[in-house]
Amino acid sequence: MANGMHGGSVMRFRLFGVEINVHASWVLVALLIAWSLASGAFPVIYKGLPASGYWLMALIAVVGLAVSIVLHELAHTLVGRAFGMSVDRITLFLFGGVAELHEEPKAPRAELLMALAGPALSVVLGFVFALIAGLLQAAGAARELAGALAYLATLNWVLAGFNMIPAFPMDGGRVMRAIVWMATGKAERATRISASIGMGFALILMIGGAALALFGGVASGLWWILIGLFLRTAAQSSLSDIDARHELAGHPVSDVMVRQVETAPANMTLDAFVQERLYASHHGMYPVVDGDRLVGVIEATDLLKTPRDAWARTTLGEVCRPLDETPQARLAEDAFAVFERMRQTGAVRMLVVDRGDLVGLVTVHDIAQRLAMAAKYAPKAA
Repeated sequence: MANGMHGGSVMRFRLFGVEINVHASWVLVALLIAWSLASGAFPVIYKGLPASGYWLMALIAVVGLAVSIVLHELAHTLVGRAFGMSVDRITLFLFGGVAELHEEPKAPRAELLMALAGPALSVVLGFVFALIAGLLQAAGAARELAGALAYLATLNWVLAGFNMIPAFPMDGGRVMRAIVWMATGKAERATRISASIGMGFALILMIGGAALALFGGVASGLWWILIGLFLRTAAQSSLSDIDARHELAGHPVSDVMVRQVETAPANMTLDAFVQERLYASHHGMYPVVDGDRLVGVIEATDLLKTPRDAWARTTLGEVCRPLDETPQARLAEDAFAVFERMRQTGAVRMLVVDRGDLVGLVTVHDIAQRLAMAAKYAPKAA
């Protein structure tokens, strides 16, 4: 489970009302897993089969693994929804699957049950695959089918066991956070403890991967290192979220916005906009105004929708993006809530409006600078 992952999808479909995204990185990993199984693992475990049989087993295993991961994450999602949480996207990517949360659980019981749901379903799936494999074998079915399903049973048990390692943000780390949260009543302390353990586990993985690579297991070692880097980044992100909440929550977005915003008039031509705005000030986005009225925004990439020979007679008002397609924040809106919304939507900047009037601009860069300054000059513990 995690927050926000966007872009790079090669396939999308819906299951139980949840959008399932297949990221391009998963396709690459699936091909590598299939090749490894067909040329390495299966010929060792099941001797005497033709090459086509091993590739059939690999195909069954990879498809079954993808289905198992989606169901694992779907279990998290459905339990989260039962507790009123917004979880509407699951993504298969390089390191497996992730259910994208719009918010963290509000109570430790919700966190505990949501975290346990995925591994519990993986264990059940393991027994289901093992039972089917046993029945097929007893019925004299093809070794390829029974063997692939037996392998899938093992993969599901390994998936459950690995995810239950008490290292945040893995499921086991979330279980530990929920238990500490229940014991102390303090969500922040529970997060800091579980995230710190997660970073320690990630470091162990990276060191182990480096040692493995040095002693000949280069591919496996690099994989361990990549997983360790991913877990460390995710754990560090959780700690950064705490710091951001401390610094921003309870403050209006007006405290972090830029008040002096350079605008561009709606009747300005695209040629004039390039010369007088883009070349002169290099901002990423310009609000477009008609007198005192805000009508939309324009970015450099928006110009490419208009043929170059029409720039001299086309105005910004004709090509700017309308306000209803532009992310906006209210003047009194909570700064942390705005920051969370920007991360969830992938917006790097957001207009700040008050009763329809433009009053400022907030950017991820400005917020990051404020957080960096707060961290640098925070009082040191005695």
